[in-house]
Order: sequence, then structure tokens, then C-alpha cells
Amino acid sequence: MPQDPTIMLDELFENAQSGSGGIDSAGQESGLSPAVGDAVPGSSKALISLDELRCEFIESIRAGMTAMDDIYSEEGVLLLSAGSRITPRFLQLLRERGIFHVQLGAPSGAVDESSDSDDYELPIDIGHDFQTPRTRALDKRLDGALMMPVKINSIKAWRRPRLSIDDLKSEAAQGIEHHTATTAAVSDICDSLRSGRKISSSDLRKHINHFVNISTFDFDLLPLIVAMQSSDSDYLYDHCVNVALLTLSIAAQLGMDRESVTELGLGGLLQDIGMMRVPDSIRLGNGELGGREWHEIHLHPLHTVEMLSSLTGIPQSVKFIGYQAHERIDGSGYPNHRRADKLHMFSRIVSLADVFAAMTSKRPYRVAMSPYEAAKTILFKGTANQFDRTLVRGFLDTVSLFPIGSTVMLSDDRQARVLRANPDAHTKPVVELLDADGIITGAVIDLSTEPDLVVIKAI
Repeated sequence: MPQDPTIMLDELFENAQSGSGGIDSAGQESGLSPAVGDAVPGSSKALISLDELRCEFIESIRAGMTAMDDIYSEEGVLLLSAGSRITPRFLQLLRERGIFHVQLGAPSGAVDESSDSDDYELPIDIGHDFQTPRTRALDKRLDGALMMPVKINSIKAWRRPRLSIDDLKSEAAQGIEHHTATTAAVSDICDSLRSGRKISSSDLRKHINHFVNISTFDFDLLPLIVAMQSSDSDYLYDHCVNVALLTLSIAAQLGMDRESVTELGLGGLLQDIGMMRVPDSIRLGNGELGGREWHEIHLHPLHTVEMLSSLTGIPQSVKFIGYQAHERIDGSGYPNHRRADKLHMFSRIVSLADVFAAMTSKRPYRVAMSPYEAAKTILFKGTANQFDRTLVRGFLDTVSLFPIGSTVMLSDDRQARVLRANPDAHTKPVVELLDADGIITGAVIDLSTEPDLVVIKAI
């Protein structure tokens, strides 16, 4: 069988709808295609007769519409993996996108994961499975990475480093300034990547290392910075930095080594950059998203993987994170509905930070959820097996059920702002009292030492 055949799709679409394989009772072609050697319109490639492919392709459609080989576009982009179902909807999507010729088997021009090319075509929705040559290569590398377990040893409450309240506030104020600088750095990186230029990740790594360093002063510092910061810039860049800081905090609480913490922070910082290739009308729109809009959103992890290929000095684990941070362990995530055994631990950690940061941030199309409601939602999703329960525990140890920065009502009717998490008592954080006008008084109470004083609700 030829290694690089090109097939007309118009006839295949009709065959798939009618159930006909395009072969008459004598086993001859029923006018499906020109003879071998005829030129494909608009292409320099030769058209291969379907008679040569009928046993492996057309008969497979008749038997169950399953692709016997990988199906690529003429440009070498994987559209459908071998063994996947070929449906009328798949073929219709090809037609809608102006794709009228495909190739069976890996074409000689297919882009591999190490390619420097930034010109690529998005895959088609084939039952919610999205692939490009680079993500396919990542899947192969993931198989090896998943065989090496990530060690987690959560830090006991008494071992968590702590600053005085005054020093904590002072460091947080300085941290907000660095948050702003990091947001600007992410914006600059995205501008460079959108233009297709190769660029070093060293600047971003410096920012992450700074936050790793200050997190060793106090595990509550980075979540407090996230809670206190605000910006008028494109929310995507703020979100990237917020996810990075929350990820660093969770990783530190889970007792991970310095190298892993740094890679996780870098992954959190970059896991959503593919959103820059989602049309602004969708990304910044203020209306509810329809099916086509969600389709574009679900493709953004593939954009991220492609953009990361132009960023030098990126560890492989960061690419795993960019690819899988929106997957869920029960298979309900995207882009490829991977389940727990196919998800890298780093991706699972970043997904928690990403969800919390997204829910607690205002978007053009919705208001922000309260930190308490967001934390409760994550807790419920962990119970429902969307998130790893061990990691959910680490998340709650980091931000508290009443998250750092949130406002709460105490059982004596006083209001307070949460300053610290208490890993051994998720419902009894350290709080700072507010006066009747909501102004900070400076009085601090550790609710874990006050048996008769509890939080009755989040405000």
C-alpha cells in the first residue's frame, strides 16, 4: 500500500452518510475518484485511486467507520488517530474548514514535537479528541514519565515557616509589586510568541525563583499576595501569575523538592498562554458561550503546546502541564478526556490552582465567585473524583476552607479578614478583625485557639 496517499473527501462524506462503501457488486469503483496519477485540484500531489484503498479504508467505513491509519491534512497535521471512529460529523467539519484532501499514514512532511515551525493547523473535533503531531509526541513521552512516581510528603503544621503578622504584611506589599512585574513579563513573552519568534524562558524563570525564595519565609505569603493584588491589565496575564503563585504554595505544602516546585511554578505561569490564540470575541466576550465557542476554548491547550515549542529552556514537565492542566481525573476535562492514570501529577496540581484562580476572578461574562464558594466547589469536586483527593487536602492546607484574603463573619457577629490557613483546622484560620466600616483594626485572632469562636459564614 502506498505510504502517502491523498483521498478526495466529498465522496467519502456521501459514502459515510449512505452506508455505501462506493464499491459495486463486482468489486469495481463506482465513480469515486480519478485514476492514479491525476492531479488533485490546487495541489501538486498525485491522487491515488480508491480501489487501492478499499480493503483498508472503505471497507472499514462499512464495517464500523473506523480509521485503519492515522489521517493527516496535506500540511501534515494529524486529524484523526488510527482506530478512531469516522463519523459524518467529522467529515462535515472537514468540509466546513475547507479541507478536501487528506493523507493516510504519517506523511513525510509531518511536523514532529521538536519542529521549529510555528505554522500549524488545528485538529478537528472528532468526538472530543484533539491532537497535533506535537501533542502526540508528548503522549509518548508521558507514558515514560508516568512510570516515575512523584513523591509527596505534606508538611506538618508545626513545620510550616511563619513570619510575624507585620512582616507578613510587609512582604506581601513588596510581593504585589513583583506580581505586577511578572504580569508584564508574561505579556511581553506572549507578544513575542504570537509573532512566532524564538525566545528564552530565562526571564520568567527568574521571576518564579524570586517567588520560590520568598515562599520559604512563610507558606501563607503567596496566597495573600494573590488575594491582595488587583490590576486593570488583560485578565489573562494576571491569571497566569495567580495560578503560578497558588501552584507554588500548594507544591511547597506538599513537601516537593526545589526543582519540582520551580517547574510547577513555571508550568502554572505558562499553562494558559494558548488562550492568546483564541479569538478576542470569544476570550473577551461578555455573552454566554455556544458550542462553537467552547470548541475553540477546548483547543487552547494545543495552542499552548505549540507556543511552548518556541520558548527555549522549558522543562518537559512544563509542556505536560500546558497540555493537561484542564483535564480531570474522572475524564471530564479537555482537550482529550484523559483519566487519572494518564495524567501527570504536576498537571493535577496546577489544575487545582487554575480552577480556584479562575473562579475567584471577575470575567467579562460573569462576576467573581467568593473564595469560600470556590474552595467549597473544589472540595465537592474532589469528593466527586474530578480532582485528586490527596491534592485537594494539600490545597485546603494551603488556602483554608475560608481562603486567605476572604472576609468572614464570626460567631460573635464581628467581621474579619482571613490572614493565614491552619492546616490542622481548615475551618478555623487566623483572622484579622475589621471595624463596623470594614476597616482593618490590626487585632489578630487564631481561631484554632478559641474553642468558642468560629466562622459562621463567608461574606
